[in-house]
Amino acid sequence: MPSVPIKACSATLRSKETVPNSSATPPVAYLALAVGLTIAPSIYAQSDLDITANADASAIFQDIKIATEGTRSLTTFSVTPTVNAAYSSNTFNGLWSSSLTHLERENEINAEEDTFAEYRYAANWQPLDQYLIIQANGALNYQNYSAANFLVSDFVSNSDGLTKTRSNTLSGTLTFANGDWLVAQGTASYSDTESERSALSVNNGLDNDTLSFSGTLASGDRAKRFIWSLSGGYQNTSRSTSDTGDFISRSGNFVSDAMLLKDWGLRLTATHEANQISDRTDSFASVRKFNSYGAGISYRQSGDRYIAITANRSESDLDEEDETYIGVDVEWALSSRTSINGAYGRRFYGDSASAGIRYNAKYFRSSFSYTEDVTNTSRLLADTENLGVFVCPANTISISDCFQPSSLSYDLGTGEELVQLSSQNLEYDDNIILRKSANTQIGYQFSRITVGLTWRYAENDYLDADRLQRTYSTGVNLAYELGSYTTFVAGLTYANIENRGDTTTNGASDNLSGNLGISRVFGKYLTTDLTFSYYDKEGDLAIDSVYGAEYTDRRIAFSINYKYE
Repeated sequence: MPSVPIKACSATLRSKETVPNSSATPPVAYLALAVGLTIAPSIYAQSDLDITANADASAIFQDIKIATEGTRSLTTFSVTPTVNAAYSSNTFNGLWSSSLTHLERENEINAEEDTFAEYRYAANWQPLDQYLIIQANGALNYQNYSAANFLVSDFVSNSDGLTKTRSNTLSGTLTFANGDWLVAQGTASYSDTESERSALSVNNGLDNDTLSFSGTLASGDRAKRFIWSLSGGYQNTSRSTSDTGDFISRSGNFVSDAMLLKDWGLRLTATHEANQISDRTDSFASVRKFNSYGAGISYRQSGDRYIAITANRSESDLDEEDETYIGVDVEWALSSRTSINGAYGRRFYGDSASAGIRYNAKYFRSSFSYTEDVTNTSRLLADTENLGVFVCPANTISISDCFQPSSLSYDLGTGEELVQLSSQNLEYDDNIILRKSANTQIGYQFSRITVGLTWRYAENDYLDADRLQRTYSTGVNLAYELGSYTTFVAGLTYANIENRGDTTTNGASDNLSGNLGISRVFGKYLTTDLTFSYYDKEGDLAIDSVYGAEYTDRRIAFSINYKYE
């Protein structure tokens, strides 16, 4: 089937070198199991358990044209059974999806067999109505550990360029949102991320744990003349696979508006940020600290409609003298369907900005986000951004199975997920990066046609190395119902990846993946697919690719899928 780039979850059964303790069950998994055993008796009486399964058998015929070696022809047969379980009650929602993929390949030289297993899960429990929420989620999946192979590596081609990755997160959020004069929210979470070293590289292993706390105190609904908020956060990432020390981040922010004349007020601000790597003897061991304070004016109509401009004074470890800068903070709900927000100011690395736009209509939905953050790969894997505009069943592989919700405040049903049609391009290392990222998701659905458009940008500035990496990607996915039982599907995604500064990885690559397919339903449970796929990689980035820096991969696949409900 033509695949939508929804995050896959997979694991190989082949023997590989692993990171220390990678085979051990992570502590967070025990915590999630303990939570499940504790709450199961109380939710079982009023629950809805939905179990579905399907089996997919495919024959894939490939021609791979390698710039340095010529053409290879391969035939691959795959069988993939999948089981999904969704569980819901008044206070609990949970989802589990797992599959097993067996591949048998034949080419001019030899025959190969591979077996992969994959799973993912998510659970949400509200034992105290809206006051306390406990969440657990995780996955075992395969991802490109080298950004150069984005879009063009999968189980069928260059599977050794993928790394098995496991991530688990357990969090609890306590909220008091109904106070007249004071509201509060606090979150504590623990996550662990592990990846195995692949057959092509021994430098891509991760074994990190992250402990984080965040909280907010703010004025309540009855506060009309003096409106304020105080927020803060703390993260500590333990990096076990290297001796480069723990990665620690702290942040704090205070904002107040004293309304002086109708909608106009005096704004006061103060911020604090610190990033540190412990147990280091070089210059990066010091705390990269940034503080600022300022005052200005604000125009406020309501809690989601305000504009503020401030003059701020900053103190930074990286600047010899204090600096003055202008800050802007905007949040404006143009209507019940459209909202924008944005901020401009400074951080320890210089000018900084953030923005978000969301528009929702009955047939057209869109979302945009731009963020800047100091982070690393394990934090990005544990706390991914989702700007999904489509609702899809569990384990969805085609946009034709998804839909745009009819309501602007749609509540997900049993086994449904909000899904975005693109994925981030990550590099599997322990380096600390300043990541500037933009993400756009657009969806349209009317009558027989479903269209998804995506655009992403990411710039990773390696703070501990002379290296800069950029990725631009854009894509389109289309599904058109030719009849009651026949659907045409197509997809095209392009990415430009560029590395600068590091002589071992310097270069650029243009990667392209596309597909055209026809899907036909026979009866209630049987579906067949005929798909043509095309993959192309051009440039001079040959990092951990068995086919080198330039090649094309053409495929024709015939699939039969049987669904059990």
